[in-house]
Amino acid sequence: MTLSKTDRESNNLAALRLMLAALGDKAYDTKLFDSTEAQFAAVILRTTWEELVRENYVDRVTATQYRLSPKGWLTALEASGVVQSEMFMRRVGRILALLKKHVDGRKDSAFIPFQSLVLGSGEPEGFLFNIIDSRASTTLNSGRIGAKWHDNQKGRLVFIPVDFNLEPTDIASSLTAEHLRKIEELEEDRAQFHCPHCDSRMIGGGQQDFPEYHCIVTYEEYACGMVTADGEEDHPCPFGPNWPTPEEFDLRSENHGTFWTCYCHPKTARARTISGIQEYGDTREEAESKARAAVAPKKKGPLR
Repeated sequence: MTLSKTDRESNNLAALRLMLAALGDKAYDTKLFDSTEAQFAAVILRTTWEELVRENYVDRVTATQYRLSPKGWLTALEASGVVQSEMFMRRVGRILALLKKHVDGRKDSAFIPFQSLVLGSGEPEGFLFNIIDSRASTTLNSGRIGAKWHDNQKGRLVFIPVDFNLEPTDIASSLTAEHLRKIEELEEDRAQFHCPHCDSRMIGGGQQDFPEYHCIVTYEEYACGMVTADGEEDHPCPFGPNWPTPEEFDLRSENHGTFWTCYCHPKTARARTISGIQEYGDTREEAESKARAAVAPKKKGPLR
């Protein structure tokens, strides 16, 4: 028997409500739900678990065990009606007020140990963890700027932006259709004259006639070093996917008495697109280190 979409959605929501009830105030990444347990097996269809995994509401841990994802926890709050309860909103309100207090009057964002927030809020550690990890301070607060974990320090350090709890501005909504059209045109022009990988500007270009092939090739050169021929990369961008890896070069060093030279000999077709690289150093190690850095793919740094 094939269930209707409405019946499947109803079963999905029932599963989320059951998991939320069993979770309580524990952190959702610590509680496992076994689909073979009576409370689930009697109500939840086997296909429901697969659908919940596919839609990222739960994460599969073993063949029969699952745990709620951040998305699943937030959806379970909605499905169970918890978010409409006065008690829940008071709890969230206390947490938001505490987070806001840490940046009030400041000129910069704040980094607060998670345990300090647990002590200051008076809320169970698991509940506060779920609020931060799911970005609920944004989702449950009408899309206002929220708090999050700092870098990879999940469960340890919380980043509270200086504009915490401010309503994001919608610049586009204040512009006329004519303004928006001009912005779109400018973006199109910019895309034509900038590298698609690193946004470096185009610094030159031209055409070359190949009469033997009855064609004319258009070349474009960008500040990052990328050169294209009729749109195809002759010389790749060091920030792009076509840049070779250091393993595609044979590094050969030569002693010149007072200094060393390391030559990067390409071993693959991709490496031959950036041939001719050589680096110098006072020692062999220094020259080879510079050479590896020269041929390594580049990564764009953070915006400042």
